[in-house]
Amino acid sequence: MKISSGQQVCTVIVTVDGEGDAMMEAQTHAAAGLEEFAQFDGFVSGATHFSTDGTRIVQYLQWQTQAHHEACMQDPRWGESESSRRFLELVGNGTLTVTVNVFDVVAAR
Repeated sequence: MKISSGQQVCTVIVTVDGEGDAMMEAQTHAAAGLEEFAQFDGFVSGATHFSTDGTRIVQYLQWQTQAHHEACMQDPRWGESESSRRFLELVGNGTLTVTVNVFDVVAAR
């Protein structure tokens, strides 16, 4: 699917900040997450980027609509994997900081 401004594609940008081994775990979780997202209706594509200093992950997730993204996040399957449980533990204890922003496409080439 080619992304264009004429489509109702929703882009979710997840930023994860942390250090050391926790970031390596987060990177593994992000890769596993792409595989999991692909199983949900409305998932278009995703890409994960790891900063060269090792302190930040930025993941771009594209969904057909924001409702598709929200349905995925509310689905109980999402929290069942060991990867998700460990990631949420690292966020919960303050080892990792996560920011999620949702965008609509207004221009694409």
